[in-house]
Amino acid sequence: MSLNIANRKVEEKAILASRILGTNKTAAVEYALDYYLKHHRSPSEHDNDIQEASRLLDEIAELPVIDKRKADEIIGYDENGLPCK
Repeated sequence: MSLNIANRKVEEKAILASRILGTNKTAAVEYALDYYLKHHRSPSEHDNDIQEASRLLDEIAELPVIDKRKADEIIGYDENGLPCK
């Protein structure tokens, strides 16, 4: 498994990225590719994520309420954001 970068500009960018990240060139290129792929996915992959998030929210909504106090009461802060006790 090897990747040969025969373009000087690309190699310089990989060197710069590795310096910024504090890694070697291979790790910098991997990071850049992971970032790119994460942010440039196909619409169907994005739709799958939305469906999964919706399913999880439905599942959470079905969980029983164990403590009926308001969140502020549980956390212990008053209406001014100060500790109650």
